[in-house]
Amino acid sequence: MTHSRIRTIAVAGLALATLVGCVDFEGPRLNENPNSPSNSTITASFTGMQAYQFANLNGDYTRLATIFTQQMAGTGRQWITLDAPFVNDEGQFGSWSSFYTNGGLIDIRRVQTFARAANDLKYLGEAQVWEALAMSYVADFWGDAPYRQALKERQPVLDPQRQIYADLQLLLDTAITNLNGVGAGPGVVDKVYGGSSAKWVRAARSLKARLFLRTANVDNAAYAAALAQAQLGILDPADNFTTYQSATAGEENIWFQFRRGRGTDVLAGKFLVDLMRSRGDTRLSAFFAPGGGGTIRGALPGQEDETVSWLSAVRAAPEFRQPILTADETQLIIAEAQARASNPAALTSLNAVRARYGMPNRVGLTGTPLLVAILEEKYVSMFQSPEVWADYKRTCYPNIALANGATSIPMRFIYGSDERSTNSNIPNANAAPKRNAVNPLVTTSADGTACRGQR
Repeated sequence: MTHSRIRTIAVAGLALATLVGCVDFEGPRLNENPNSPSNSTITASFTGMQAYQFANLNGDYTRLATIFTQQMAGTGRQWITLDAPFVNDEGQFGSWSSFYTNGGLIDIRRVQTFARAANDLKYLGEAQVWEALAMSYVADFWGDAPYRQALKERQPVLDPQRQIYADLQLLLDTAITNLNGVGAGPGVVDKVYGGSSAKWVRAARSLKARLFLRTANVDNAAYAAALAQAQLGILDPADNFTTYQSATAGEENIWFQFRRGRGTDVLAGKFLVDLMRSRGDTRLSAFFAPGGGGTIRGALPGQEDETVSWLSAVRAAPEFRQPILTADETQLIIAEAQARASNPAALTSLNAVRARYGMPNRVGLTGTPLLVAILEEKYVSMFQSPEVWADYKRTCYPNIALANGATSIPMRFIYGSDERSTNSNIPNANAAPKRNAVNPLVTTSADGTACRGQR
């Protein structure tokens, strides 16, 4: 399960045709994978795909998102220059190949082919949720990307980011239908929910809510749509979508593996540590271990300091299961959508999350103070998740100060040179957009102050 960087081969992508489908993007090269044996089984394919994605969803991309938003800090080697941030080298963290090639979309699609052949709709539905999750990261990080033509063309065009999100919504609708259909599903082979279709449906609803929120700055109906889906999503922490990890070599938590291989290159961020301490947040010691001097300390962006705190013993353990979709996120999507509609229930939704961690209720909040309290709670609750970067791009909250000479927070990842070498449709670095379509410039933070980090 160790995350590895893979050179791009012919870019693979999504095909949405299903046994209960409404959109057909399937192409003649769908089942081709020259690096995988044709006699693989659905169990082997599903097991390997899960393992790869557990690593992929918690790798370098996620780490970068946490240092962009100052939850963590780059404190050693190249991570010092990646913090602050100075991500202008297209060779660094610019490759999306791990979302498409072996272990990514090409193998997720192989599972779907097996499921169709067996008329196992539950199995198919799970694989479709996995597909939507993986491709959502591509759209979130890079914006326009190969999608509808991927697996059909050796040089697929880049689909617009909003089109990808719309297609993912259709895919998730189909997945929900399939999860309620016939078939035994993967059962215990499913390392997330043990084959529980009901839990997969709730995860799909939470993912739909997340994706509607992505478009809120360009779609006035997005908050209402997000609310409707979130209310059907993951609302019990026992249903959280988390990765499978263990102490077995190769199955360890990816953050544990990073620490083992890269030492103190990334440590706690000062902004998050100071914020949690000022809030009296009960999760501070659950997130971080004491650093030098026996206290929990965070580093400024790009500050080289090996005495700063690392993750707590629980979160740094090899068997810690990293959260991907959670009740906290879903409840706070509900809270934000309600607050945007001036619904007084937003305060109750916010306090439902705080109560889980023994935090006192917030009282009497309305308008901007309530919205800020919700976004602050989400920033803390989504620790180690790229969701904090997505929210920052949408709201400029938290309105973090820049450091190390940076002029702005990155708004997207740069297209990698590997992709460009295999696909002439990838624009040159100087022609690529600085921000994605769903993230127009935010000049005023959600707290009413001038946005410091967006240009």
